Amino acid sequence: MKNFLQDLPLLWNIGIFVLAGALVWGAGVRLSKYADKIIEKTGVSEVFIGTLGLAVITSLPEVATTVSAALANNVSMAVNNLFGSIALQITILAVGDAIIRNSSLSGSLENPVSRLQAICLSFLLAVAAIAILYKDFAIFHVGLWSVVLFILYVALFYIINYFKKMKWWLTEPAERESIGKVKAIVSKRVEEIEEEEEADDEENKGEEKLSEVIMSKLGAFFLLSAIAILVGGYFVANTADIIANQTGIGSGFMGFFFVGLTTSLPELSTTISAAKLKRYRMAFSNIFGTNLLNVGLVLLADLLYFEGPALDEVGNFAAAGAILGILLTSIYQIGLTIKFRKAFFRLGLDSILVILFYVVGAVILFNMRQL
Repeated sequence: MKNFLQDLPLLWNIGIFVLAGALVWGAGVRLSKYADKIIEKTGVSEVFIGTLGLAVITSLPEVATTVSAALANNVSMAVNNLFGSIALQITILAVGDAIIRNSSLSGSLENPVSRLQAICLSFLLAVAAIAILYKDFAIFHVGLWSVVLFILYVALFYIINYFKKMKWWLTEPAERESIGKVKAIVSKRVEEIEEEEEADDEENKGEEKLSEVIMSKLGAFFLLSAIAILVGGYFVANTADIIANQTGIGSGFMGFFFVGLTTSLPELSTTISAAKLKRYRMAFSNIFGTNLLNVGLVLLADLLYFEGPALDEVGNFAAAGAILGILLTSIYQIGLTIKFRKAFFRLGLDSILVILFYVVGAVILFNMRQL
């Protein structure tokens, strides 16, 4: 397939790239709607759907491009696609912010789980930046740092979900003398909240099991959308590599910006839909959850690249991309902590800063594209 694409003129490959991106976008829009229906039918947590469900599904383009690029020995595009998606997806939250009227996105969210996700993401990206700049050690052909990053991803995912289940924020500071006491207080208050919700919403009686919904027509449409994203991502990866060679723009920058832009389309569509539906937790959990997974996917690129540790093949460019991701995540982390609700031109102050820093970062990375 790739040999066939290489024989096509530049304009044809650009056309295929755009059409594949449109397929990814359309499937991502449908995916967010199906996810919302699953929440309505099953009552599954928005944070769970965002952190695990949507994060895994909307990362399928990154999976497809990473696999294709690594198998083609273009590990630079594989890794830079992952880190480029991280920076761009954080900026996508500003689009969701513009959907909300008279308030900022971060100021509208009371649940602190998203703030913890941002902290965990900054930590994991910092480790990734160190891993890129430090000489890796190969276990067979796989880098030790890639394994460490994946283990840390799994551990952080567990911590986030443990914190979510604890519902620590339902207690007062004076009540936090022991974990056992917190659990007892939280359990009692959760029961009170559930009783109030059941009294106010009779529809809860009609909730279906998640397994039943997955096996239904809704589950089939959800799966078809995921497959469409995977197919679109495959063509995006192959045509992007060819366009980079035909134009001389460089596979690193092409992977970071253009491929990252295209593979981030599902996150854009799901974030916009989540903002319109006032599911602010899903919007943040989807973005931060996907970005955590993107760092973990470095191991996938390493497994498929047989010339040695993948992180040894990327340099300062990828490290700068990881640092840009830390910077943008930290801005939203501050916004989620301060909860400044005032909006300027329909954007929160943190979203405005994220856009400005992303533009500056993109210019710097363009000038570093050969590094």
